[in-house]
Amino acid sequence: MKYIHINIQRLGHIFLTLGMVFSILGCEPFLDVELPPNQQTGEGVFNEIRTIEAAIGDIYAHQREQGFLTGKGAGLGVALSLYSDEMMGTESEASDVSSFYTHTIRTDNNVVSGFWHTSYQDIYAANAAIERLEKTSIEDDRVGQLLGEAYFIRGLLHLYLSQVFGEIPYIRSTDYQRNGHVSRNSIEDVMGLVIQDLVTASGYMEHDYQDGTRTRPNALAAQFALARVYLYDEQWELARKTAKIVIDSELYELNIPLGEVFKKESPNTVWQFLPAEDGYNTYEGQYFIVRSIPTSSPSLSTGFYHGFEDGDNRRETWVGSISDGMDTIHFPYKYREYTSTDTSLEYSKVFRIAEMYLVRAEAKWHLNDDLGAREDLNLIRERAGLSPMGPGEDLGGVILRERRSELFTEFGHRWFDLKRWDMASTVLSSLKPGWGESSYLFPIPETELNANPNLLPQNKGY
Repeated sequence: MKYIHINIQRLGHIFLTLGMVFSILGCEPFLDVELPPNQQTGEGVFNEIRTIEAAIGDIYAHQREQGFLTGKGAGLGVALSLYSDEMMGTESEASDVSSFYTHTIRTDNNVVSGFWHTSYQDIYAANAAIERLEKTSIEDDRVGQLLGEAYFIRGLLHLYLSQVFGEIPYIRSTDYQRNGHVSRNSIEDVMGLVIQDLVTASGYMEHDYQDGTRTRPNALAAQFALARVYLYDEQWELARKTAKIVIDSELYELNIPLGEVFKKESPNTVWQFLPAEDGYNTYEGQYFIVRSIPTSSPSLSTGFYHGFEDGDNRRETWVGSISDGMDTIHFPYKYREYTSTDTSLEYSKVFRIAEMYLVRAEAKWHLNDDLGAREDLNLIRERAGLSPMGPGEDLGGVILRERRSELFTEFGHRWFDLKRWDMASTVLSSLKPGWGESSYLFPIPETELNANPNLLPQNKGY
């Protein structure tokens, strides 16, 4: 009996979508999943360009529905907004979600397990695509683009895994024997491999988009992710140069009305998710918008709401409010559509050009280019209706505040910023009942440690 060492429930869905018979298994550990004896290993999937596109596209759909990047409650946008100081939870929420707000996560938390399992499922699918595409005989201009997308997916998901779990296995093979005994790579090694994958992706991918939807990443999306990695890795000059490549491409426009930033046609968009069906909008809109009081939905914290600078139009445009005459709740209102519409009006934004200006500003500041940093920050501030910075203002403080005001509730930026600026304990220890050494990383799911002792030791505090 053969075993592959990853949860193939979703991989089965990918192949089933392509017309292949695949047994759908229950949720099992990433390292010990039995492969049905009659199962093909995927060679036929990569013989036609249309099935290759479908297989890669299904990875994006999986992330939209279940992974790190879903706008649902089990995605980073919600979980890390609660984990940081952006949002407040409610007692009526499911415990697996509310535990992020209190920092009382356990090793059997289903949301945390979902982060691990869905990411490695999609990494497995990306590896399968890479292995087949690198030796394909198909003569089609799109092969390089699709190979680049597979490298992009692999690098990006390992980046997110390392940010929330710390040292992790970097999986670059579909070899089930090898994957059954993997150990965790150091953060230094992971970041190096992420950079390697994203550089490779950028080299294969096209500069322009395949169509006007911007729902398949291009070479600039890979450069975007690289700029973020360089910033996190404190490679300031590379962060500055790479962000500049994206900004100077002229494919993206920063200075548009705030109310149009999250529309599907927004020229701010570097990469976004296509909804499952036309007429559907975003999970973020469904989850964040509060339509009545009392509510079981989380809301923006009082400290976050009042942390906007006076006159910041982002608070007026991107924050909604509801009152019952006694209590007022503030909620994220970047996405305005709560229900379906005749045709989709909003797509979930994964990458927006504003982040590149903030990356470049921070990199310039570390490179002692204060004037250049202020220029980039002032572009963001002008769009928000704020006055330009004065020469004596604290650049570091403004950078952190602008990132907070611009990127709130988008895939964990605030939490990642607090960690890398070494401010997490200062800001959160008095707000989170469970704050302690366990707060800096999520636990490796217990099922994974049981399946593969090479993943030990468990992260601190669990």
